[in-house]
Amino acid sequence: MSQILNRVEKTINRIKKTDERRLQYQLFLIRMATSLFAVGLTLLVGAVFIVLAGSNPFTAYYWMYQGSLGGVSIMVETLVRSTPILLVSQGLAVAFTAKLWNIGAEGQLYMGGMLASIAAIMLQGLPGYSAIPVILLLAGLAGAFWALIPALLKAYYEINEVFTTLMLNYVALYIVSYLLLGPFRDPVSQFPETQTISKELWLPIMLQGTRLHAGVLLTVFIATPVVYFILKKTVFGMRLAILGANPEAARYSGINIVKEIVLGLVFSGFLAGVAGGVEVLGIQHKMRMEISPGYGYTGIAVALLGYLNPFGILLASLFMGGVMNGSTTMHRMARIPVGMAYLIQSLAILFIMVGYLIQEKLAARLFERLEEHRPA
Repeated sequence: MSQILNRVEKTINRIKKTDERRLQYQLFLIRMATSLFAVGLTLLVGAVFIVLAGSNPFTAYYWMYQGSLGGVSIMVETLVRSTPILLVSQGLAVAFTAKLWNIGAEGQLYMGGMLASIAAIMLQGLPGYSAIPVILLLAGLAGAFWALIPALLKAYYEINEVFTTLMLNYVALYIVSYLLLGPFRDPVSQFPETQTISKELWLPIMLQGTRLHAGVLLTVFIATPVVYFILKKTVFGMRLAILGANPEAARYSGINIVKEIVLGLVFSGFLAGVAGGVEVLGIQHKMRMEISPGYGYTGIAVALLGYLNPFGILLASLFMGGVMNGSTTMHRMARIPVGMAYLIQSLAILFIMVGYLIQEKLAARLFERLEEHRPA
């Protein structure tokens, strides 16, 4: 009798494993399909607007390709443009896993960039190998502090983090604007920007003749695997996933929800702040109001397009960086109105969000079907 029961149990376990593998494969196909749907629909609708503007969409998209992948130096520029988006998106993936909707990465990036510039000015004269890690750490802490405010309001008073993080973006921009127009204004040019930081504190260039700085490699080869390990291999990542899937189950299982909310949002803000620091030390070499063309907001769509998987986000960041660079080239070479370039970027974000909603609904149906056919 015991042998029969053991066989039945093994059969049931085998069926469950087979179902889980099939489910994972089907989810992968759905995600690939919805991602291609978003990209294809962006190009299709964008082509319609290009025709309405009196231009040839094939010519326009040719120059978009040339501006994103048309040579080694161009691909390096795409990598450079993708780096802040990737850092922001990785942080957002941590928060989004717990269904903590951090919309404030833009402000956190600006606060990180501002503190990085101030620290670089104060640390002039120190060797880069000792000062640069300190500057990036301070940039991350600035972003983390800016995320801590809405995190505490969410954790202790249940104030919606969407509104608080969004509003703090504007507060951050006004603070940075005041600092650049006042105490940290460039004393030589009198432009509303900080003075240029010393070359010793610039991130090293990894490929001569290009702008491929060490921050790109740091983001791709260190930050991405670390975030993947945190989300997929640690207790912290598991708790965030449980909190995002079912807050009540998280509470009854003994998870400290207040702690996870604070840590999730603060970690997200930390990486956004580091993104600001990397942009200052690697590209701008000073703090300016134009440091970000909306990286914090773009990161939201990229995190969703990557389905909160750090390696999926890496690919999505490269895609979005290519779209941003390619759109600029398309405007310049194909004489597409500059508004059209921004329109295509906006369409990409819009259809990424639509594709994500479609994927969630299809995934929910798959789970329901699996439960219906699973043996009792």
